[in-house]
Amino acid sequence: MKSKITAVLCEGPHDVFFLSKLLKSINFKKCEEIKLKDFPQPMDQFLISEAQKSNVQDVNLTEVRQALLPHTVLKKIDSDVYFFLYALGGDSRSDLRNRILTTFVDATPKPGELTEIFNDSSLSVAYFLDADDMGIPTRIDELNKELKAIFGDIEPIDENGKVIEHHGIGIGGYIFAEEGKETGRLENIIIPMMRIDNEVIFDNATIYIDSHFDKSRVKKGNFKKDKSIISVAGQLQRSGSSNNVVIDHSDYITKPKIDSHPRCQEIVDFFSKLI
Repeated sequence: MKSKITAVLCEGPHDVFFLSKLLKSINFKKCEEIKLKDFPQPMDQFLISEAQKSNVQDVNLTEVRQALLPHTVLKKIDSDVYFFLYALGGDSRSDLRNRILTTFVDATPKPGELTEIFNDSSLSVAYFLDADDMGIPTRIDELNKELKAIFGDIEPIDENGKVIEHHGIGIGGYIFAEEGKETGRLENIIIPMMRIDNEVIFDNATIYIDSHFDKSRVKKGNFKKDKSIISVAGQLQRSGSSNNVVIDHSDYITKPKIDSHPRCQEIVDFFSKLI
């Protein structure tokens, strides 16, 4: 049976931890114990090649930082379905997204080619981006331009959560937005979920932020109120934890919440199209 491999290309680690939570809700588990050489082809060689950039004495720091490794990998229980989740450092990192996509293109058979690698795995790439203020349609247009620059003749992704097939590779895109709106970010999904049954905690976390925020003390303009609220609320359960850990391990996002949340179920449906 073919292994099914999907590279999930995210803006940052918050996306990775949130999407991991959704995948766990549909019978996936992390497989960090698997050695690189034991992952299905062609991911085994790709991961080994990238990891060697951190192990070879002659590389410089810039080359080490350019190693393109997934933040986490999840495998469907009792199945050869894998999701490799990457945190790529923002929506501007089209260079890294293109590197992963072209690696998959190179590993996909051209007409008339048959190899053991191609028989062993089917490949997909999933893009996750924030709508931000530009909105879902504009963000999808930008993604289509990015794909067109690589393929030229590719069918456009014309709606949120659509998956197309091009030259044997599944390609899909999902844009995070606030419920009922065309704009927004992942946090506009996460915080309303976390607030359910925890309203007092999040109200007081908001009051604390509002009472003590001082714009003059913000470093390099790097302040996002919603991220700070998640962090403050998270300290009640795991002291000193980053937001990534709060999203992954706190009980603010539960399976019943995921199962009843429209945006979460849209994403779960999107994942099912890639399997």
